[in-house]
Amino acid sequence: MTVIARILLVWLAGYLFASGRINEELRDILTTNAEAAALVQAALSGFVTGLWWLWWRLAKRFGWRT
Repeated sequence: MTVIARILLVWLAGYLFASGRINEELRDILTTNAEAAALVQAALSGFVTGLWWLWWRLAKRFGWRT
């Protein structure tokens, strides 16, 4: 998941830098900082877990096989 987090950070930083919303220093921090990648990885993991939990709750509610 770390690779995906780093790719998303590079894309996000590239988009924000190209649109003029962030400066070059912040872009470098987002693309080279290991702590930023770890934060994005934790957020992605939480999002995926939340989707899984929501799907499980819907399956229980509608009587689907779990």
